[in-house]
Amino acid sequence: MAHVGHKVDYLAGFCCPVGGLAAGKPRVLCHENEIYLSNGSEFVYVYDQEGKVLQAIYRFPDQVWHVELLPLHRKLYILCAGTGIYCVSLDQQSRLMKQTDGDGKEDACPSSVFPVDSDACIVPDVTLCTFTLLNDVLVTLSQAQGQWWMKLHVLLDPDQESQPCRQISQVGFSTCDQTGDDGDALSSHFLPVLCCASAPGTAGPGESLWCSGGFTLEEPLFSLLFGIDAAMLDSPMILCGFPDGQLCCVPLKALSSSGAVDACSEVAGQAPPVKILHHLEEPVVFIGALRTEHKAPDDPGDEQLFGDSGCDCVVVVGHYGKMVAMKAERGEEAKVPEVREYYLQGPILCAACGGGSRMYYSTHSDISAVDLDWVSNASDPESIDNTAYVLPPVLSPASLSICSVVALSLSSRASEGTASSKKLSFLGLKWAGIALS
Repeated sequence: MAHVGHKVDYLAGFCCPVGGLAAGKPRVLCHENEIYLSNGSEFVYVYDQEGKVLQAIYRFPDQVWHVELLPLHRKLYILCAGTGIYCVSLDQQSRLMKQTDGDGKEDACPSSVFPVDSDACIVPDVTLCTFTLLNDVLVTLSQAQGQWWMKLHVLLDPDQESQPCRQISQVGFSTCDQTGDDGDALSSHFLPVLCCASAPGTAGPGESLWCSGGFTLEEPLFSLLFGIDAAMLDSPMILCGFPDGQLCCVPLKALSSSGAVDACSEVAGQAPPVKILHHLEEPVVFIGALRTEHKAPDDPGDEQLFGDSGCDCVVVVGHYGKMVAMKAERGEEAKVPEVREYYLQGPILCAACGGGSRMYYSTHSDISAVDLDWVSNASDPESIDNTAYVLPPVLSPASLSICSVVALSLSSRASEGTASSKKLSFLGLKWAGIALS
């Protein structure tokens, strides 16, 4: 692939938690000028990257496992280990700062550290492992009694309802975690990965679809991966990557209309809503989507995950370096998607991809970029027939020469009068920074 140029701007220092960073727990999110960061401790940091100041620090009762942002309502949703999901309103930040500064109490922590109490816990559940957001819907994944449970919750208006969140359905299914000689699960310290895939126009006319960590897929690929029934249902698909390597999917609308269903048991007259897409045979650490084919010259230059056409390739990355790419072949009518396996140098700690064909991933020693645009070096793209739009046979990682990175986030930002640029935000063991590419 082409040389990856970059420069690094180190923004702030964050100490590594006692005992080190566990796989899958650090998190960094970018939205507009703010960075939301969790380093695997009980703290969540809000950082203003334009002013280069730390705006706030939220302290939770236990280790933070996952963080998501609902930009429209300016709310952070945080999964706290062994407790549940908390909701923090960012609009209350200035009020909390005034209260903390004026209470007159001495504390070893800075005045901008805001303790989050139990009143902010909207989903109390000690078995929760991860979650994702889709507009006003909260999808959680928990593990209990040797089984995984996906639960669907609706976020309610706290001004009109006594409960801010209500569970409406759930589905249960099992995975085959590897065990050691003593019977303990070898991958128990890995957390599952949860995200959402949708087809173009799923939100309907006049509606907007927003999903944390989600992406839109082209119609051919969406139908090939999830089936024509899922495409006709016009439903977003919830993708689950498990520590045992299974990649599963569940239609959101089927989940919202069902009660407690066990996908491993046979229900008379009813097919289980869970479908296994692939098995990596190692812990899944990332699920994302890419746009590998060239856009037409009259298409907008800024590629968005929720654009009109969507992405044409799904990538799934395992901890030990196995990577799977799934794409709909061009030319003759495809019956099954093209699935190609790659092997990267692991262990892989985290990964990120945007609307283009490039994916970034991090190991202990480096951040690397791989490009899945098979026809990117063609001298005359118009002369290439449809069958040429296939996945590359091998990948050639390009090093960014940045080590010890445990969390990545890729976002597009554009200043007034300038073209948009990709910013790769990352969290290292003792610092955070921005890589521009």
